[in-house]
Amino acid sequence: MPQPVYTWQELAEHNKEGNALIAIHGKVYDVTTFLDQHPGGRDQLLLGVGRDATLVFDNYHKPSTLKVIEKFYVGDLVTNELPVFPPPNDFYTYTKGKVEEYFRETKQDPKHAPWMFFRYAVIVATMLSCFVIQYTSSSMVVAFTAAAVLGLAAAMIGLMPMHDASHFSISHNPILWRNLGLLHDFLNGCSSRVWAYQHMLGHHPYTNIDDADPDIMTASKEVPDIRRIKATQTWFSRYLKQHVYVPILYGLLAVKTRVQDFLVLFYLKTDGAIRLNPLPFWDGVTILSGKAFYVLYRFVLPLTFAPLWKVIAFNVVNDLFSSWWLALCFQCSHVVGEVEWPQPDKEGKIHMDWAEMQIATTMDYATDSWFWSVATGALNHQTTHHLFPGISQYYYPQITPIVVAACKKFGVKYNYVPTWSEALGAHVRHLHTLGRDPAAH
Repeated sequence: MPQPVYTWQELAEHNKEGNALIAIHGKVYDVTTFLDQHPGGRDQLLLGVGRDATLVFDNYHKPSTLKVIEKFYVGDLVTNELPVFPPPNDFYTYTKGKVEEYFRETKQDPKHAPWMFFRYAVIVATMLSCFVIQYTSSSMVVAFTAAAVLGLAAAMIGLMPMHDASHFSISHNPILWRNLGLLHDFLNGCSSRVWAYQHMLGHHPYTNIDDADPDIMTASKEVPDIRRIKATQTWFSRYLKQHVYVPILYGLLAVKTRVQDFLVLFYLKTDGAIRLNPLPFWDGVTILSGKAFYVLYRFVLPLTFAPLWKVIAFNVVNDLFSSWWLALCFQCSHVVGEVEWPQPDKEGKIHMDWAEMQIATTMDYATDSWFWSVATGALNHQTTHHLFPGISQYYYPQITPIVVAACKKFGVKYNYVPTWSEALGAHVRHLHTLGRDPAAH
């Protein structure tokens, strides 16, 4: 008897508790009764239901895992909402095998990294101590320095505990992932849930693909945007100086993110091309509680013992430094002229192996530097991170040489510059290049 077929629109209707379908490799599974049995936790599985989760599934599971859900098969997916890729080629299979072999031989668990918890503790302690110092120091120099350091520590919350939790790369405990993610909600006032949709379901599977990757989302091609980062955008004269003003505007990232959280969660219900599933009641309560706590400790509490101008000034400095550091760390890896910007054909197909595309759309820098590996949350190993997001960033310096060697073996171009300043320069240069009038060149 032939099985039912689903369009992506029909699949999208089954995206909640009590009605949860998911598509993997063209097959649709009813995982409604499997939610509580999922080893990675029900929250993580609920993010993926109602959509084709093939790329995410392959990134975090072994192929044998499909046997576990075979009994839930209910039909086939016959259309695609977002770009699709050919089956993995020998390069990806070989590289994954070499990395797995490395961890077997060294007897290390790729998710077990006790030193990461020390780093998390230092980050939180730095945030809290700088919060106190900025309001208690009699020296304005010390106070504003503390405010800047607090901002950098806030950025590190995003680059370490929250980022690690969103990729399930630290421990095997879903409860720990959730609580680490909530540090971002309560200490930074930004939703870790929205981040998961944008980053894990959007940016990672569809890196640098226009109309699919939320990280490169801009206004429609005919409408002026703040910046022009893609050749597909219409040029406007405002872009001539974007290499000057855009890096300055990155300082508004934190404010933009907090406002965007509300728009995405409660109004748009989508982050670019990535649809959000219905928000469970208690998750909504948690998100709003995080926002409320942030306002309470950053504004209401300080106003009981400090003047308004000081509260505003310190928060501005906090946000500027956290925004600049986060934005520049991310932009240097993907929004540069050295990488590719793939486009699907009319049928939504990308004619490139997914793993090779990850390497083609990414640029690494200073991978031999302990400092930059810590200061950027190992985003200087962005290629390795995109291929192996479920492995703790602590191990990236160890396995990046394996990835580089595999690239050399298979003739895959590996994008790399030796220093962070060169990576930053590549981003500014990309802004300058795309800011010029194409008709004049």
